[in-house]
Order: sequence, then structure tokens, then C-alpha cells
Amino acid sequence: MNYDELEKTMQSSITSDRTTSEEILSHFKEKYDMVPYNGDIMFVFHREREFMNKNHIISLHKRNNGRTPMHIFHYVLITYVYSGSLTMYIEQEKITLKQGDTIILDRHVPHAVEKTGPNDLAINIILNDHYFSKKFINRLPSDTLMSRFIIELMNSTKTHTHYLAFNTADDKKIHTTIQNILCEYFDSQNTSDDIIDNYIMILITYLARLDYTMTNISANKFKNAKLLYDILDYIKDHYKEGNLTALCEYFGYDPSYTSKLIKKYSGKTFKQLVMEERMQTASILLQNAEMPIYDISREVGFTNLTSFYKKFEEYYHCTPQEYRKKRRT
Repeated sequence: MNYDELEKTMQSSITSDRTTSEEILSHFKEKYDMVPYNGDIMFVFHREREFMNKNHIISLHKRNNGRTPMHIFHYVLITYVYSGSLTMYIEQEKITLKQGDTIILDRHVPHAVEKTGPNDLAINIILNDHYFSKKFINRLPSDTLMSRFIIELMNSTKTHTHYLAFNTADDKKIHTTIQNILCEYFDSQNTSDDIIDNYIMILITYLARLDYTMTNISANKFKNAKLLYDILDYIKDHYKEGNLTALCEYFGYDPSYTSKLIKKYSGKTFKQLVMEERMQTASILLQNAEMPIYDISREVGFTNLTSFYKKFEEYYHCTPQEYRKKRRT
């Protein structure tokens, strides 16, 4: 699909929905749990989104759609206004996004969306809990709020209700990246999911360059985030050794303090982060059909092949041979 074909699709009937606000409310009451919220009700979307072994879900917030009541996701949400505008209520704050604007919502952020008009169309990118830990987050510039915000997004074990909004209306790179995502989405092929994953990371990397326009994040919320960012960078370069003592000597911090910091801000232990890097690297190396599995095991820091097999099956629910076969297929 090229850009001209995409534009025809985005202006077609498949991007429009005549569902009324009353019908949406009735549907929510039938499908989702309700909890009291500021004298009204809020719907809780279950953790049952079917990602189908993907890291993302792409959906449209369509034109001519009724009001979406206050609700919370259990997943990270990126919304891009493709045309027109989109009015959201985030907790008690009213935010109107114009065409080309982008907003990122952390998990559990209460939000509602006003009804849309005939030209109001938005793209929702929903990310599962594994997306950020599998990407090269530590390659983002460490001195931006966006980078520190993403470190928080990686921690799926804590509840936080933050968002970042960006005025990207005149940013052609952002718009082109969204177009590329949609082209792969509407014209899905064998490698489309991987390509979309990478375009999403490009989108996030572009946003990391920009100044946010609205946020509810306290500046001192991330006073230790820079240190964690550097630790994640260190782990990526030294996952093979996986030595906490060496890490603490490098940064000059006490092991107990460092361990607590890692757990508090990433939601994972040092050993878990090291093992994630090892498994992710192993999954990449397994795509090389010529490299023996025992060599891959040593390359990612295992001296015992049986231990490598056991850990790999814990992460991917299949043996290294089965994983290699699936990727080749």
C-alpha cells in the first residue's frame, strides 16, 4: 500500500462509525466492570486484549463516533490525531488535541473521549507489557523527560497515572512514521508486525527529541531515573558477565542500595534484567541457522547448556530448536 492508497482508505467508510454515545455506554456496561469515580462511574478494561503474540494492537478512534465514557486500560496507549481534533478528559483535566498531535498515556490513566465529528479521526497504538523491555530504550537521550517517562513505563508492577502530550502538528517525520505504520497495518504481510514494532520505536525516538506541551508528571518524581537509565545501559553492555558487584564498583554505589533502586524503578531485579538481555540476544542469534546452539549458549553467558535450555523455555515456551524452526518458517 502506498500513501495515496492509504489516504483513500482513511477517507473511506471503514474509518467512520455511527455508534451513538448511548450505545457505547450500554456496550461498556455489558462488557466491563464498573467502579465509582468522582461521583460517577468508570469502566475497567480487562487484561484480556488479544495481542496474538504481537507487541502491539493498532486501532482507529473513528469519525462520527459517540462519546467514550471514563475508563482505564491496563496497557500503555499512544494516540495520534490523524485529522480533525480529539477532546479527552484525563482524570479531571480537559485536553484538546489538534490534527497531528500525539499523546502517550501510562497504564491505569482514567480518561474519556468526547464524541467525534465527520473529520475527527485518531490512531490508537496499544503496547503490551513486554514492548519496552524488548526495545533499545537505553539508546534514547538520557537527559529528556520522555526517556525518564519510558523508564517508568517499563515498570508494569506499579500503578502510575502519567501522560505526555506533544504538539507534533507540523512534524512531517511523525506523520510519515504514522503513515508507514498504517500502510503495514492495512496491507499486512509476513513481516508487518516486526516492521510496525520498529516504526513505533522510531516514533518514540522522534518524540524523545521534542518538548512536551502538557504533562502531569512532577519534576522530582524521577530524581533517581538518570542513574537507573545508566544502569540499564551498563547491563546491555555487560549482560554476559551479569555481575552485580562489578556494576556497583563501576557506579560507586552500595549493592543493597543499587538493588533496591533497580527494583523500585524498573519493577525487576538485577538478575531478571540480565536474564532478559541474555534471552533477547539468544533469540536473535538463533535466527542464524549456522550457529550451533551450544555456541549461542556460551555467547550469552551460560556455561551449562542444560541451564540455557531451561531458561529459554521459561521465556519463550519452546526449545531453542523449536524457536529457530518457527522463525525460519
